[in-house]
Amino acid sequence: LHRCVETGREFNITLAVKTNIITSGLRYCLATGNWGDQKKASSSKAGVSQVLNRYTYASTLSHLRRTNTPIGRDGKIAKPRQL
Repeated sequence: LHRCVETGREFNITLAVKTNIITSGLRYCLATGNWGDQKKASSSKAGVSQVLNRYTYASTLSHLRRTNTPIGRDGKIAKPRQL
């Protein structure tokens, strides 16, 4: 792929991209909720995908309206934690 780009030749993208690697990676991320490279656990984000809570209509709305704020709970700034 790199040589084709450097020489200006045309290349078939379907031969360069392996669909089973993309599919298995996406399945893993959706199943575990850990998004990022599987081999580098330190760079992945945990809890990105979650099962939608469907007990009641109110609980579904509550689940959909949750936000992820990267501010610690022990900080002195109270406004971001009061969302």
